[in-house]
Amino acid sequence: MPTVPGDATHEGPAARRQVLLTCLAAMFATTFTATLLTVSLRTVADDLGSSTGVVSWAVTGSLFALAVAMPILGRIGDIRGHRRTFLIGTTLAVVFSLATGLAWDAASLIGFRIIAQLAGSATIPASFAMLFAVFPPQERVRPSAWASGVLSGAAVTGLAVGGLIIDAVGWRAVFFIQAGIAVIPLVAAVRVLPPDRGGQRRPLDRTGAVVLAAAVFALTFGVNRAAAWGPRPVVIALLVAVIPLFWLLTVVERRSADPVVPMELLASRDVRTAGLTSFLVSAAHLGNFLVTPLLLEGVFGLSVALTSVVTMCRTLSIALAAPSAGWVGTRIGPRALASTAGAGYMIALIVMAFGTRSDALWLVIIGLIGSGLAFGHAQPPLIVLASNAVPEGSFGLVTSLQQTAGQIGGVVGTSLLSAVVTDTLRPGPFAAAYLIAAGFALLGGATVLLGSRRAATPPDPGSGEAAATGIAQARRGPAARLALAVRRDPGQAARRAQQVGQRDPGDALRREQADQHDQLETRRLPG
Repeated sequence: MPTVPGDATHEGPAARRQVLLTCLAAMFATTFTATLLTVSLRTVADDLGSSTGVVSWAVTGSLFALAVAMPILGRIGDIRGHRRTFLIGTTLAVVFSLATGLAWDAASLIGFRIIAQLAGSATIPASFAMLFAVFPPQERVRPSAWASGVLSGAAVTGLAVGGLIIDAVGWRAVFFIQAGIAVIPLVAAVRVLPPDRGGQRRPLDRTGAVVLAAAVFALTFGVNRAAAWGPRPVVIALLVAVIPLFWLLTVVERRSADPVVPMELLASRDVRTAGLTSFLVSAAHLGNFLVTPLLLEGVFGLSVALTSVVTMCRTLSIALAAPSAGWVGTRIGPRALASTAGAGYMIALIVMAFGTRSDALWLVIIGLIGSGLAFGHAQPPLIVLASNAVPEGSFGLVTSLQQTAGQIGGVVGTSLLSAVVTDTLRPGPFAAAYLIAAGFALLGGATVLLGSRRAATPPDPGSGEAAATGIAQARRGPAARLALAVRRDPGQAARRAQQVGQRDPGDALRREQADQHDQLETRRLPG
């Protein structure tokens, strides 16, 4: 049975901190090697007797697989239990990190890395879902900010110390170290993580999962390869297939008794607003993240080492934004924080564009730090905004959808801005790229702001009205929520009744009687 958020058995501050620290440690341990191979492609390729182009698929392949699988992993956590998903994902990450260190050729390296990255990424939506379950709504920005900061800090660690560790002990030892670090939160998780909710075991909608994976892959891979390969037939075919695949997804999910992506979830304005904003802000962030090293090396003439130091200023500022993002978000609310951060990101990118045109490296560095601080304040409230709009049983899915929207935005941003700068050594195209990214950031902030004006004013999470609403939703139960969904799609009742009747005719009769009672109840609900 659903519960009012914050009524978990791990309600005390000490228990919440233990859950938070365990989730943060696991997310760091399973993700800090994601960027490590980017600084050691040549070394790894030489050791395995391959080329850097082939070995690079251990990085890019993991990113594409992650974008495709993230929503499915989040949904698996919702229906099978986030604690179980966390434990299995972390265990598999440990096993395949060890296997990566034992890779014998490029193919085994790529395969093991993709599996290890997918398994480790399952901890991300599971962690967010468990944190949102044990923290009350008005405090969720704080753990979300810390989680976003740790994920950014993990990327910094891989870039900053990856080369040093590889030079000292070799690239294989890095993955053995990762496995050892990941064991620590795995052991702690068995003791401190909240138990999964009891209830009937639900099957995964495999047809919906396959169609969703195909649609996301066609979009991300098609956009990415369009910038690298140009208008080849395979690229055109993938991009043309995107709209039909998403249309097919809606058809499949409306007919499913237990869909991967419930259509009523996407009907929430806050979920759509947060997803679109995440897409736009990530397009601005990852797009200029790609072109900035090219600017620093090609236009300002910095060495590779200095370029790494300068670019890490932004990534470190993202991690350092976690404490203030949590503090500010609990006082002004996630929507106001996200819109303000979007405006701040736009200003930082304009400063970078001006510094590029005026040949002022110090202005570019200030803009980099400002953009990192803005991004660190933008992402956590977006996740909270979407999660507060859905029941606890959908926390994993909505969190993973947010991550996927950001990844798709990153693919679009990097492809577009890399096409703008190409191989130029002139400052003009780089300034234009930063202004385009500033436009994305402006649209992101405006999307949150306009969404707040058009949406109905929600009750204050800390108020009695919000508590009463949560209790009413909890008491309403799954049958009443089904009745609300049926009002939107009357054909859904017949389809679900037929599917239930095929499994257990007696159960079908009992559910039909319960649904008739709940439909009478929902007629008295406002709206």
